[in-house]
Amino acid sequence: MNRKKLKALFGYVKGYRFFIVLSLALMFAELLLTFVSPLVLSVTIDSVLDDNALNAPAYFVWFINAVGGISHIRGNLWIMAVAMVVLQAIRGLLTFARAYANNKASESSIKRLRDRLYSHVQNLPFKYHVSAQTGDLIQRATSDVDTIRRFISGSLLEFARTILLFVIGIFVMADINIPLTFISLALSPVIVLTSMFFFKKIQKLFTEVEKADSDVFTIIQENLTGARVVRAFGRQRYELDKLNVGNEKLREEIIRLNNMFAYLWGTLDVVSGAQIVLVSVFGIIFAVNGSITLGQYTAFMTYVFIFIWPLRGFGRVLSDFGRTLIAVGRVEEVLAEKEEEDSEEGLTPDLRKDIVFKDVCFAYDGHEVLKNLNMTVRGGETVAILGGTGSGKSTLVQLLQRLYDYQGGSISIGGVEITRMKKSYLRGRIGIVLQEPFLYSKTILENIAIKMEKPDVEKVHEAARIASIHDDIESFEKGYDTVVGERGVTLSGGQKQRVAIARALINDSDILIFDDSLSAVDTKTDASIREALKSRRKGTTTFIISHRITTLMEADRIFVLKDGKVAEEGTHDELMQLGGIYRKTYDIQSSQIE
Repeated sequence: MNRKKLKALFGYVKGYRFFIVLSLALMFAELLLTFVSPLVLSVTIDSVLDDNALNAPAYFVWFINAVGGISHIRGNLWIMAVAMVVLQAIRGLLTFARAYANNKASESSIKRLRDRLYSHVQNLPFKYHVSAQTGDLIQRATSDVDTIRRFISGSLLEFARTILLFVIGIFVMADINIPLTFISLALSPVIVLTSMFFFKKIQKLFTEVEKADSDVFTIIQENLTGARVVRAFGRQRYELDKLNVGNEKLREEIIRLNNMFAYLWGTLDVVSGAQIVLVSVFGIIFAVNGSITLGQYTAFMTYVFIFIWPLRGFGRVLSDFGRTLIAVGRVEEVLAEKEEEDSEEGLTPDLRKDIVFKDVCFAYDGHEVLKNLNMTVRGGETVAILGGTGSGKSTLVQLLQRLYDYQGGSISIGGVEITRMKKSYLRGRIGIVLQEPFLYSKTILENIAIKMEKPDVEKVHEAARIASIHDDIESFEKGYDTVVGERGVTLSGGQKQRVAIARALINDSDILIFDDSLSAVDTKTDASIREALKSRRKGTTTFIISHRITTLMEADRIFVLKDGKVAEEGTHDELMQLGGIYRKTYDIQSSQIE
């Protein structure tokens, strides 16, 4: 499983691997210079300040001879100081270049991953979005992606740096004193094995933390989204208690994780400290008996500190790696979801024609909603749909939009099966207004003209007038430039619905669907909107779904659904004469008004 995640992780940097390799090469050069600096100090102590024979690698002997030899340097100590400064300056340039190349690779890779993930989510079936937790999905697209970013930009290079420091350090230290080198490596396997032992435990705890964090995030997101409902029903205490439970679970998991880190760092500190003490003691013994010089001892101890502490940090790199693999797994779970498939034919026919529902069947998770439903809607006709909860009203229009695909029968427009049509075309020609419309946190003008690259003010105003919202907007201090709060909280329910209606009208759709979207407006406004729609129709086929008879009664035809079938069909007068479900509903609502 980890192999699959690892493959996915390195797949994220595909196309930017050159910059990764460049970063590694620059880091290698940087580390080489890191090991040269102590050598300068060693030669200065042993051969410049003391009279010991020059004992250094060939490249450094060449440098000494190039600047005039040891005798010349003794009289000009500034040469070694300048050499140290130049080395540090070159290291600084290499560090900058390495950071630039690494940032280029990591940030570009993560941008592409975010784009890919967002595009994929946008193309997932409607069914997935219905069942998915929004808070969890947001966390995967943000926190988990950011975890991957931090690993690629930091921990990946840190891992490579640790390995390179260890390998280079062995060769450099062995060139000084082989026995002392073996002593310095004596406890290194313990550090590595300890880190790997804790790796699996920490990875498991990270999984639990991510799950608990996701649950808390979802609770917060739901409460902020439904703030009005929470307050309306006095559920603040209930929701707070639910959040407290989630927070307590998250707190416990984080404490367990931090405790495990404490065990890891404590163990590694003891082992690393013991290794340094061991090298120090034997180094002093070797220096006293003449096996190494004072300068060599100084350089050797510098090298030990250079690679020991990064090696100690190997545990942190492994823990970051474990967390990253969890994040990769969570991201890949989303990416593994199958995208919505479109028709191979991708037809784009005229949609202002008859819509025929023939023996349509559909079930949610085994629960049958539509049962051999038959219905014909003539092109340009306004039809109303009435039915109780669970009768299949909303399901019908969702099938028409191909948010779901029917499991039996057929739906055709102008004789063309909708499953043969291009989904984006079909949905783009259907305007829909829901009972709970979504508004962007933009101006009212931008919300209405959301599909226009450049808003046509006149068309916006016309649509707003038809939706009976123009006067309301004009009464606002900033008019159409009024910024709608998040989720439209600055508007009343009726105003939100009318803005959404205006947004649907401005697109000049072939099919208009009002899914219980006039429920929040008063009967007078309802009548005004319906009258305006009637005069504007121009061949647009309109579906009006509502529980309110007054909203439906002036439709060209009315369909009454019951148990997934058309139980009654006709005009208002015809259905009143029939004396069935429609008449009974009308009588009940009329008595309630009285």
